[in-house]
Amino acid sequence: MSLNRVAVLGPGRIGRQIALTFALGGSPVALVDLKDRSAGEAASVFADARREIARDLRLMAEEGVISAGEIPPTLARLEDRRGLDGLEDCGFVQEALPELVDLKRDVLARVSARVAPEAIIASTSSTISPAHLVGAISGGERFLVVHWLNPAHIIPLVEVVAGRATDAGVVERTVALLEKLGKTPVRCADSPGFIGPRMQALLMNEAVRLVEEGVATPEDVDRAFKAGMGFRYATVGIFEFIDWGGVDVLHRASRFLATALADDRFRPARLVEEKMARNELGSKTGRGFFDYTGDQREAFESAKVRALLRQLRRHRSA
Repeated sequence: MSLNRVAVLGPGRIGRQIALTFALGGSPVALVDLKDRSAGEAASVFADARREIARDLRLMAEEGVISAGEIPPTLARLEDRRGLDGLEDCGFVQEALPELVDLKRDVLARVSARVAPEAIIASTSSTISPAHLVGAISGGERFLVVHWLNPAHIIPLVEVVAGRATDAGVVERTVALLEKLGKTPVRCADSPGFIGPRMQALLMNEAVRLVEEGVATPEDVDRAFKAGMGFRYATVGIFEFIDWGGVDVLHRASRFLATALADDRFRPARLVEEKMARNELGSKTGRGFFDYTGDQREAFESAKVRALLRQLRRHRSA
C-alpha cells in the first residue's frame, strides 16, 4: 500500500496543521471528525478548519515559503470526512486528538480494525508513550508515536517514537515520508515526554520561577531568551554548545547553582561527572560529547561562528 493517501483524525488546531503539511506535500488528505455532532455543527468545524488552513497557506505565500500558485491545488487535496468510513485505502493514519489516554485508545482500536492491515498508524501524543497505547491496536507492529510540534506546518522537528512492538521497517518508512515533506524527523526511545516536551517543561517552569522570585519580568525573560539562548540554539545544538563552552564550565556552573539556590535539580548530571573524570571537556581537549581530534576542532568552531554570524545578520535585518 502506498503512503500517499493520508488520514488525519481530529480537525483541531494540530490536526489542521498536519493535514495542511501533507496536502502541501502532494498527498490527498482526509481530515476526519469523530465527534458526535449535528450536521450543522460538523459543517461549522470544517469551515473553520478550511479558513484557518487557507489563511496559513496565504501567509506562507506572502512570506515566500511557497508560491501563491500552490494554494489552490493544496486546498483541493483536502477532504472533509465524518467517521471512519472510506479510509480503507489510507496508507498513513495520523491520530491528532487531545492528550487523553482512554480517548486515544478507543479511537486507535476502532481505526486499526477498519484500515488496511499494512497501514501505518501514528499518534501525535506529546507525552503518552507508545507502551500506553499499543495494547488497544490490532497489529501493534505498525504503530508508533509521531509527535509534531505546534505549529506543525512550520516547525521542522517531528519526533518519531517507536514502541517495543514497532517494526523497524515502519519506522524507516515513516522517517522517509516526513523527510519528503521537508521535516526533520528525530528518532527517540519510548520514554515519557520524549525529547522536546521533556526539555520544554523544565525550561517553561524555570522561566515562571524567575518571575515568581522577582528575578525578572515576563517581558524581560522572553527578551533574554530570544536574544540569547533562542538565538544561539537556532544554530548551535545543546551538546555542541556544551562541548564548545566546556564540560567543566557546565560542571562548575551547575554545582554553584545547586548550592546557591539550595536545589538539587541544578546539580551536574551523572554523565557530566564521568566526562570530568575522563578529562573529556569538549573541543579544547579533543573530545567531549563529540570527537574533535585532528583538525576537527577548527572546522567545528569555524562552522559555528559562521552560522551565528548569519543568524546575527538575519536578526539585525528583521
